[in-house]
Amino acid sequence: MSQRISQGILWVCLLTAAPAGLQADDPVRAVFPVSPFAADGVIRIDQSRAMAGSVTPGDTPGLPVTISEPGSYRLTGNLTIADLNTTAIQITADSVTLDLNGFSIIGPVVCTTEPTSCSGTGTGVGVQAGNGTLRSPRGVRVRNGTVRGMGRFGIWLSGNGSFVEKVTADSNADGGLNVAGTVIESAATQNGAFGIIALSVRDSTAFQNAGDGVILEANGGVATGNVSSQNVGSGIIVQGGTATGNTVFLNQGAGITALCPSSLVGNTIVVSGTATIETHGDGCALANNATRP
Repeated sequence: MSQRISQGILWVCLLTAAPAGLQADDPVRAVFPVSPFAADGVIRIDQSRAMAGSVTPGDTPGLPVTISEPGSYRLTGNLTIADLNTTAIQITADSVTLDLNGFSIIGPVVCTTEPTSCSGTGTGVGVQAGNGTLRSPRGVRVRNGTVRGMGRFGIWLSGNGSFVEKVTADSNADGGLNVAGTVIESAATQNGAFGIIALSVRDSTAFQNAGDGVILEANGGVATGNVSSQNVGSGIIVQGGTATGNTVFLNQGAGITALCPSSLVGNTIVVSGTATIETHGDGCALANNATRP
């Protein structure tokens, strides 16, 4: 019993003792420094944290936020970018998961339609991991938020195994989502060039982009369950891959453009500018596509 009493007294002393500069009746939370880490080990990022720097080693104050260590990161507020040439988040490490947490990365570009055009272009990217070099960060995942108004791309992940889920890329000057991996349940709307470039694109939307809607990488990509409409270029471009179960309509270029051999099965293509389906080369397999000029 005496041991329990002693422990209780010790805890009371720890909670009521006031460090220099604090009064004894100040809230207990004032005694302990605020950590950038959530209870689950996720590192939190917002505008003030970005301006302060030191999110990870080598991260200088201001933008971009540099993520140089593997792990989980989460936005806890919007990030606002003032100019066309500034990147918001630069990822330099493998195996990073970035949860936008329903928040937005917001740049200054504004894109309008009929035809789609943007107020300016630059080099800024919302979330960037690599730049197309041979050794870009691998296994980077970005999910659950919006990137709009960037001077170049909304998201650019050029390392193998990259993954984007439930992200909207809107009004980015040079394209929406450029991913060396998979894009699912996402949207690319009213961007100044392409909508989505990826190896695999599933259950996503490309709408009113100034270039092609969905472009599959030229190494066996798959597009399934997507809607691609009112883009200035082709609705979907397949380069030695598969397009199945997509809905494509009102694009100014071809509905689906395929570099053979490719497989185009069960797609619906309506009112496309140059052709409903356009193939190049030999060996394409077409089956059960519903088309209307």
